[in-house]
Order: sequence, then C-alpha cells, then structure tokens
Amino acid sequence: MVAEGWGIGNTGAVTKKTSLDMARITGETAWIPGMIDSHFHSQALADQGIDPRKLLEELARHGMGPLVDVAITPEDTARTGDLPAHYPGLYRSCGLHPVASGRQDWRDALDLIGRNLSEGTFSALGETGLDWYRAYAPRERQQEIFQAQLSLASSHNLPVIVHNREADQDCLEALRKADLPRGGIMHCFSSPPDRVAAFLDEGMYISFAGNITFPSARELREALLRVPADRLLLETDAPFLSPHPHRGRLNHPAMVAFTYATVADLRGQHLQDLVRQVAANLEALLGEAPLNTSRGG
Repeated sequence: MVAEGWGIGNTGAVTKKTSLDMARITGETAWIPGMIDSHFHSQALADQGIDPRKLLEELARHGMGPLVDVAITPEDTARTGDLPAHYPGLYRSCGLHPVASGRQDWRDALDLIGRNLSEGTFSALGETGLDWYRAYAPRERQQEIFQAQLSLASSHNLPVIVHNREADQDCLEALRKADLPRGGIMHCFSSPPDRVAAFLDEGMYISFAGNITFPSARELREALLRVPADRLLLETDAPFLSPHPHRGRLNHPAMVAFTYATVADLRGQHLQDLVRQVAANLEALLGEAPLNTSRGG
C-alpha cells in the first residue's frame, strides 16, 4: 500500500504527487527539525514512482536532519550519484545486500563495489550482512560475500551497515574476525535483548526502525532500554516498515517522527534531548556532518 499524501491513480500506480503530508504527521505526533534517518533507500522509493530528488528537497524545507541513503546493489549506487546536490545533509553508502547474494555475477558486483569505494564519496559500506530467515543464497555464499565486504570496509576505513536476520552468532563471529576500525550500525535491530551487549562490544551502534512502535514488539522494546544513549540510532528503512499507525503503507524519512516519539516515551526522555543525542551519534559514527544540515522548521 502507499502512504496517504503520495496519491494513487485509478490503476493503483503511485502518481507524481510528492507531498509528505506533513499536516497529517504533525497532527498525529511531534515533529522537531533535526530528526535524522539513519537508513532509507532512495532507489526503492524511486521504484515505487517517487522522485527522490523532489522528496529530498521537500524534506529539507521541513527541517529534516541528516539522512543515510543506503544502496543494496552497485546499480543502486550508480543511480544515487547526484542526490547530495538536492540534499547537502545526505550520507551515501555502497554495498551488496543478502537479497542480491543469489545473483550469478556476485563476484563482479563485489569488484564494482570496491571500485566505487575507491572512486566515489561514501560514508559507509552497506547494506550487507546475513539473512537466515530467507534463503536468498546458500549460507556459505552469503558468508563469503559478507566477509568480503567487511574486508572492504576495513581497508577503506568505513563503518559498515549490517543486515542481520536470525543470524546473530554468525554475524557476531564475522564482525569479531573483521576487527573493524570504525564499527558500524546494526540496522533495524531485531535480535533478542541479551544480544545487545555483544554487538556493542564489536563497536556497533544499534538502530531501531518503525517496528519498535508496534504494540507487540515487547522484546524489541526491552532491547532498546539496554542501548546506551551514545550508541542509539533511529531509522525508517523507507519505503519499507512503516511505523504504527501507518503500518502497511509506503514509508518515507519524515515518518521517523513516530519512532522518535515511541523511543522517547519508552526511555523516559524529553523528545528534544533525544533528537539532539541521536543526531550527535550519527555524526560521531560517520564523521563530519554533511554541509547545511542545520535547517529551521
């Protein structure tokens, strides 16, 4: 389904309408300029018919903070090249997601990622990782691809953005062997609460997405309370995983406001303080913040 405010034509296709419907968002939850989104996919939004350039320009007008645009294939990376011109507060990543591990040219894709990292401007490697929930490829291949990208992250002195689904122990072992100089992000954290400390020990930040707003997310909420303030990040994973009460609709970075509200409530923290802390965490991990990220609302 598509989020209200984007518009759907008679055929069910997404139209060119690009309003974020901020009136609806601000009517349902608090909006504070400077909220960041540590993980969204501009090209998945483009594949839904959304122009990411217009989207980014509108987010900037509403005072959105820095964003991390996460590529899942080298082809996605190529399509994001000019986006920082439309949103100076944009970090870019480059990686091969487990969903792409079944492609026949995966070795060529890894080589291309290495060349992209050498020739382009990227703040992180990813999305990479392991997914034992869905058999995108045999585990041995997924592990080889993950380990190769961890090596690239280490050699390029980049943090890594990790997808982990039901592969906690194997992810941890790979991270320990990699000994990453700058750690990274456990994206859309979904592991049991007792795994938080182990990932923190490997230098990872813990990022929570819209699923923490789901009333049934009891273990996830317990995990949140175990994350130190200076290692916490928040994300949308847009266009996927919309927060409550918009579950099932197309997601976009401004929807992270619902996640911020839930996390502030669970942690007993003032929302403004949470916004400042999470923004500082992203800057600490990825380096100097992109230019022009301080915008009024």
